[in-house]
Amino acid sequence: MSTETQQPLYGGWRRSRSMGIATLNSGQTVVVVGAMLTPIMVIILGGPLSTLTVTVPIALTVIILTVWQRHGMPLMSYVIGRARWSLANMRGETSYRSVFLPSPEALDLPGMVAPTRLIRAEDGRGHTGLVWNQRTGTMTAALLLNPAGSLLASGTTVRSQVSAWGDTLARLADEDGVQMASVTLQITPSSGAALSDHVRGRLDPSAPPLARQAIRELVDGAPRASAQMAAWFSLVIDPATSPEKPAGPAESAAVALGALNAVDLSGAGVDILRRATDVDIKRLVRGGFAPADMDAPAAEIEELVWHEVGPVAAEDEWTHYQHDGYWSTSWVLREAPRKLVAYDTLLKLLAPGQFTRRVTLVYRVLPTHEAQAVVEREINAGDARRQYRERTKRTATRRERVDAAHAERTAEEEAMGAGMVQWSIYVTTTVDNVADLPAARREIEKAARSSGGLRFRPAFGGQSAALIVGLPVGINPLL
Repeated sequence: MSTETQQPLYGGWRRSRSMGIATLNSGQTVVVVGAMLTPIMVIILGGPLSTLTVTVPIALTVIILTVWQRHGMPLMSYVIGRARWSLANMRGETSYRSVFLPSPEALDLPGMVAPTRLIRAEDGRGHTGLVWNQRTGTMTAALLLNPAGSLLASGTTVRSQVSAWGDTLARLADEDGVQMASVTLQITPSSGAALSDHVRGRLDPSAPPLARQAIRELVDGAPRASAQMAAWFSLVIDPATSPEKPAGPAESAAVALGALNAVDLSGAGVDILRRATDVDIKRLVRGGFAPADMDAPAAEIEELVWHEVGPVAAEDEWTHYQHDGYWSTSWVLREAPRKLVAYDTLLKLLAPGQFTRRVTLVYRVLPTHEAQAVVEREINAGDARRQYRERTKRTATRRERVDAAHAERTAEEEAMGAGMVQWSIYVTTTVDNVADLPAARREIEKAARSSGGLRFRPAFGGQSAALIVGLPVGINPLL
């Protein structure tokens, strides 16, 4: 009998790159070339030489802002984003106040979820909650999950589970109308009172004294390291792209339920508890804005109207989001690990901490024809960069050679029938005291550094949007 000692490793992902000079993409290349040609064109069109004292400094400033980077993005993007946020802040567009009017149609959730509406769909399996985006027409459904631990699993089991998850994503590419999927885990620190009440109420008086004493000691120690975990799988469906072409919300809901029923997570290391009902979705959304309400009685959650699951007041600041009596700050994935990683690379990020955290992995499933176009575009962009290096007699760096090899391998795998997805990770932490916000940031940043080379950047000027991405409401920046 042999025992496996070597963990399976995973990698090969790469950031999409378009044609451009050196490390610049197409848009940045156009801006740089345009800035360089502007002073010359001004002179050619009859401008005096004295204009160079104005156009040259401006051109240099634009080039510097385009080439230099901050937090993994061009400084130009950072400056433009800051300017747009400042303008919105002056207009009062970053503030939200719930408006109470007699007509339910006038009541909204804040920000990007304002056009959404929660509906209850019935089929042969019971009722399911669907979030209908009235602006885009998409429907979002969710499955409540119970993740199975894999720390003690063998390498064979882990490989099987990872392969099953890859097959699930690949099958979604063949489902009509499926736009994206996401997996969210919310870890909320708990006092352990619920666990104590659950166990103490079930102790058998006739059990051996030693067994009862051991259980009591375990329960007494649980509150010091207790946490609640909620996990769900969200699926965004666009019924308008399905062959049936639904005529109204009822038919669109039927298409969405059909796509949800086709999801198969068996073998992927999770158990499906049930399809999320409208009450479940209210609880998850309310828990995102107010983590303490995740444990609210079902009767209280059921009485909430859709607009009531959001905050009464909110302020979208540059580095954090204030909603009622809570403060949240979010990060977005900046760079995936450059090395091969083990299956438990996210364990530190998902481990319970002192503060509430929510980790969301978002996937945009590419249809077969789009995946083929993407890999061909990446190969062509790589060839253009290689030709540019040859003309400029510049030797490729090691990172450029590795990236080219990854692009070639991705094209080969896609040609052999492998599915292709675009993905990212969003992390949000929430505190109930603004004084705890720096400590919460340090906790997440420390966990991220221990996650196999994942690099994150704060969601500057988009804190409210980043928080909403982790909720089952169908908001995904990859769409």
